[in-house]
Amino acid sequence: MAVKFKTPIQAMDDKQKEWFATAMVSMVLADGNVSQGEVESLVSSFAFVDSPGATDRLKKFLHYKTMPDLQAFTGWQKNLKGRALMLIDLMETAISDRDFSPKEREQFLRIGKMLGFSYDKIEQFIQMGDNALQHME
Repeated sequence: MAVKFKTPIQAMDDKQKEWFATAMVSMVLADGNVSQGEVESLVSSFAFVDSPGATDRLKKFLHYKTMPDLQAFTGWQKNLKGRALMLIDLMETAISDRDFSPKEREQFLRIGKMLGFSYDKIEQFIQMGDNALQHME
């Protein structure tokens, strides 16, 4: 089953797709508690990455539970909506296990800054995630 992202992946170049998939991996690994189901779901969800080498690299991060090095996102300076949609998809990745740990929050904040958002705006996204978690019960 293909994952339906809010992020306009078709508008991304290969480097941006790889960044997004790497950010997803970092969100799953942030709390150090990774289930096999999360790994399988994540691996199938980043089928949009065209480079087999990049996909293999991402799988190794998951297999060895090693946090990938993530640099600031490049491009889309004028596409605030696209960057916001990425944050929403990353939040959904973070809370898919029905938990949003302090380490996941820290990682989400780092990624939000890499996407060019202010601390206050990122906190609004975190509040949305907290609200979504409350409605999952």
